[in-house]
Amino acid sequence: MSGTVQEAIRRSGVFQGLTDDELGRIDGLCEKRDFAENALIVEEDGKGGQTFIILSGRVDIEIRSPFDTTRAQKIATLRAGELFGEVSLVDGFLRSANARAADKCTVVSIDDAKLRAVMDGDPVLGYKVMKNVARVLATRIRDTNMKLRNTLTEIQYY
Repeated sequence: MSGTVQEAIRRSGVFQGLTDDELGRIDGLCEKRDFAENALIVEEDGKGGQTFIILSGRVDIEIRSPFDTTRAQKIATLRAGELFGEVSLVDGFLRSANARAADKCTVVSIDDAKLRAVMDGDPVLGYKVMKNVARVLATRIRDTNMKLRNTLTEIQYY
C-alpha cells in the first residue's frame, strides 16, 4: 500500500500504538476504494464485514427516521483519518447505520474476518486493537449520551 494508506492506519484510533511490524500485517489487509458523492458505502441493516478508514473526503453517518423510514437522518459527519464500521468487527451483526459519501471520497476497507485471523494469530496485537476499538466506541457512547441529555433538556424546557 502507499505511504498515505500506511499513515492513515497508523493515525486511526483503532491501530494506535501498534509497532511497525504489526502495522505491516494490517497494511496487507487494506484495500483502497473510491466513492462518488452521495454513494452509499454501507447500508443500515446490511451485512457487516468491513471496517473503513477515510483517506480523503467526508462520510455522513445516517439512520432511518423512526417516523419516516424512507428518509435518513444524518447523525454525524466523519472526515479524513476517522473510521467507521468498526462495530461489525466486535459483534459481526448487521450495520446499525448508513455510511454515505458526503462528497467524493477515498477510503481504506479492511476485511473483518481477515483482521480477526491476524488478531487471533497474535494475541498481543489483537489485544491492542480490541482495546482501541473499545476506546473509540466508549468515546462515541459518551458523545451520544451528551447529545441525548441535551436534547431531553431542550424538550423538557420548551
